[in-house]
Amino acid sequence: MKKYTNVILILILALFLSSCSEAILDKTPLDRYSDAIVWSNPDLARTYLNSCYNSVGHGFRGVMLSDVADETLNGRGPAATPYHLGTISADNLSGTYGNPWYSHTSWANFPNIQRINLFLDKIDGVSDSYKEPEKTQVKAKTDVLKGEALFLRAWFYTNLCRTYGGVPILDKANKLGDDFSLLKRATFKETVDFIVKDCDNAALLLKLKSKMEMGRATKEAALALKSRMLLFAASDLTADGTAESDLVGYKTPDRIALWTAARDAAKVVMDLQTCKLANFGAPDQKAVAQKYFDFFKAYDLSNDEVIWGKMFLQTVGTTHRINQTNGPNGIDNFGRNGPLQSMVDEYEMSDGSKFLGHFTINNDKYINTSAKFGHKNPYYDREPRFYASVLYDSCVWQPRFPNLAERDPLGIYDRRTRIEMKGGVEVSRTFGIDTRNGPVNNWNGTYGGYLTKKFMDDKSNGRDENNKNIWIYIRYAEIILNYAEACLALNDIPTATTYINMIRNRAGLPDFTGDITQALRHERKVELYAEESRWYDIRRWKILDEAFSQPNWGIDITQIDEGGTKTTTWSRIIVQDANAKNFNKKIYWIPIATTEMKKAPQLIQNPGY
Repeated sequence: MKKYTNVILILILALFLSSCSEAILDKTPLDRYSDAIVWSNPDLARTYLNSCYNSVGHGFRGVMLSDVADETLNGRGPAATPYHLGTISADNLSGTYGNPWYSHTSWANFPNIQRINLFLDKIDGVSDSYKEPEKTQVKAKTDVLKGEALFLRAWFYTNLCRTYGGVPILDKANKLGDDFSLLKRATFKETVDFIVKDCDNAALLLKLKSKMEMGRATKEAALALKSRMLLFAASDLTADGTAESDLVGYKTPDRIALWTAARDAAKVVMDLQTCKLANFGAPDQKAVAQKYFDFFKAYDLSNDEVIWGKMFLQTVGTTHRINQTNGPNGIDNFGRNGPLQSMVDEYEMSDGSKFLGHFTINNDKYINTSAKFGHKNPYYDREPRFYASVLYDSCVWQPRFPNLAERDPLGIYDRRTRIEMKGGVEVSRTFGIDTRNGPVNNWNGTYGGYLTKKFMDDKSNGRDENNKNIWIYIRYAEIILNYAEACLALNDIPTATTYINMIRNRAGLPDFTGDITQALRHERKVELYAEESRWYDIRRWKILDEAFSQPNWGIDITQIDEGGTKTTTWSRIIVQDANAKNFNKKIYWIPIATTEMKKAPQLIQNPGY
C-alpha cells in the first residue's frame, strides 16, 4: 500500500511541476513589451521605428567619407590608403568599408533593412485592434509611420547601391529557417527601380516637413532621395554603356530617358515650393562667410534649406564631438579630416576668378603673380565659403586655455614656423602652437596644415564637451545642383546656367565664366565640401584617375625675421604619397567582404576583385 501511495504522490508532483512550468513560460515578459502588444499600439510601433532611425548613422566620424575622396586627409595615419592605392580587396577592407567608420554606407546596412522589413510586415495590422471611429484615426497615424519606414529602407538601399551596385533585394523580413541559398544580387537597374518605388510610395504617405517632427522623414526627403539616386544612375559610371556587368550599370542605357528622369525628380522637389536656399546676406561677402558657417552649426533643422538631418543633445542618445575630432591640437583636439591643399586651391578669389590664375607654384612655393590682388598671403581676398569652411594659418578661431593664453591672446590657428636670424645665422626657431612640433599634443597636429572649420561650433569646447550642432543628410542646394546637371546633360544650357549661378550668387560670387561642365563640378566640390557627396561624384563622373593623379599636398609656412624684416613663404609639401601610380579602375566599386561572400557564396563579386 505504501508503494502505491508513493507512486500517486510522484504523479501528483509531476503534474504540479508541469503546470507550473507551463505557467512560467506563458507569462508576459516584465522587462519588455511582447510582439502582440507592440503591434497593436501605434505609439509602441513608433518607438520601434525610432530604433531604425538610430541606425542611420551620420557623417561626424574620426575618419570621414571625405578622406577616401580628394577632399581631406585624416590626421591619424593612412586611413584611406588601401583604397587610394588600389590595394583594397575583399580580404583587405582596412581603413575603408570593412570597419565601423563607414558602416552607414556599407553592407552593414542589411541588419537595418531586416528591422525595417519587420516593421513594414506588421504596421498595416496595428489598426485592426481598434474599432471605428478610432480605427481610422490609428490607420492615419500608422500610414505616416509606414511612409517613414519606406523612406528609411530606400535610404539604406541608396547607400548600398551607390557603393556596390546591384544588391540583394529584401522586401520582407527574414525568418528562421529561410533558405538563402538561392538569394542573388539584383541588377543595378532592378535595385534603382526598387529604391525609386519605395521613395514614391513613401512620398504618398508622408507629410511635408512643416507638418512633421524635426528629424523624421518627410515628403520632401523622400523626393529628394529619389533625385539623388536617379542622378547617380544617369551618370557615366553606370549609364555610358561600358559597365562590365548589369550588376554595376545599365547594359543598354537610354541616356535621354535617364537624364530626363533625374531632371524631373529634382524639379518635383523644387515645385513643392517648401524648400528654399538660405539667405546668407549676399552680396555682402563678410556676411556670407559668417552665415554660411552658422548654417552648419545650427542646433535644429528648422532652416528651409535643410531637407533632412539629424539633431543631437550633449548628454542623451547618440552624441558627437566633431570639435574635438576636427579641431586644433593646440587646444587639446585631434586635428583630423583637414582639407588637402588641392581642396584649398579650389576656392576662388573674391571676384569669382580662379585662385591659380593669380598665384603660381614655383619650386613648390606659392608666388603671387596677380595684376589685381597684390597680397603675398594666399589666404587674402578669397571667396566667402573659404573663410566659412577652412581653418588656415593665422585665422582667429577659439581662445587658448590659460597655459597658452599669454602667448596667443587672440586665439589664432597657428601653423607657421618662426625663425629669427642675426647676421645670417639662425638664433631661434619657434614652431606654431598647432603644428606637429607644437607644445600641446603635437602628435595630433594635422599633417596638411589646414583644418575643416565647417561643421565645428566656435562656442563649443571640444576638449571637455560634446557638440550640439546638426548633421545634414540632404539640403536644397544639392537639389538645385542636381537639376542643373541633368539640364546640362539634356543640352538645356540656359537653364543649367541659371541654377549654377543661383548657387554662386547666393555665396556672394558673380556668374561663372568658362566651361559650364567644369563650373558645375567646381560648385558641387566647393558648395558640398565634406558633406559625403564628393566621393560619389568623382566615381559617377568616372574621374577617379584624375582626382587621384597627384600626391596629397599640404602646406608648410615659414616666417624668417632678420633685423626686423619679416619674410614669409608658403610652400607646398607632400604629406602623403598615397595615390596609385598605376590607376586600378576596380576602385570605382567596393568589394563585398570575403566574410559576407562565405555566408552566401552564390553572390557574384564586383569586377576586379
